[in-house]
Amino acid sequence: MDKNFPWSYKYDPKSKDPFIISRSKIDLYLKCKRCAYLDMRLQIKAPKPFPYNLNSRIDTLLKNEFDIARKNKEQTIYQKEANINAIPFSHPELNIWREPFKGARYHHKETNIVVVGSIDDLWENLNTKKKIIVDYKSTFSENFEKLKNFDAPYLITYKRQAEIYSWILSMLGLEIDNTSYFFYVNAKPDQEIFNSSLEFDWAIIPYTTKSYNWVGDTIIQIKNFLETSKIPSSTPNCDLCKYMSKFFDFIKKKN
Repeated sequence: MDKNFPWSYKYDPKSKDPFIISRSKIDLYLKCKRCAYLDMRLQIKAPKPFPYNLNSRIDTLLKNEFDIARKNKEQTIYQKEANINAIPFSHPELNIWREPFKGARYHHKETNIVVVGSIDDLWENLNTKKKIIVDYKSTFSENFEKLKNFDAPYLITYKRQAEIYSWILSMLGLEIDNTSYFFYVNAKPDQEIFNSSLEFDWAIIPYTTKSYNWVGDTIIQIKNFLETSKIPSSTPNCDLCKYMSKFFDFIKKKN
């Protein structure tokens, strides 16, 4: 999007400027409407997490490695070993779509909301020519094989992420494959000493969705939700809401 194009990170029902919303804000709305309202409507935000600098460095190295294959129009060793019939896809906007504060953006005219997401990589299915969403993840788990099953409850956030990115790029005119991939690297649990290096295992984990059309419907819901003037009730399973409730109870007792 043009840097001179006006938009806002705070929703104002009276404003005619587009409201910008990231995939993390969509996920926040689905997790806890109270936190989402405080964040997007009132600009009362949760504390930022510590930066994952080591993870970011791994992301950069993986991007560099896949970019070499992209330039040569060939598969990487990872795609070959995983028997994935795809190559890194070249697109003139890819580097912009990757940038954290730019990303891929789609202006949803019906709601005047700009949906944005920073994409790690795009591959092209050599059979169908459809484009594949790829996200890099780095972690440490002593049971990497279990992680590969990709069925832990917290992974719903990653699945939504892939679907939101698929929706954005499909709205920008790309034909998106229903299967996305998570490129996971896991620090080896059997490494005994540091010795100026950290060893990793890796796996490319597929995730197939039936549809990502729910994203457009959710954007409309968020628009209607933010038009209201009533702060929603706390969500029972929201950790931040639980913390804030206990915090204010403590303050009241002290006073």
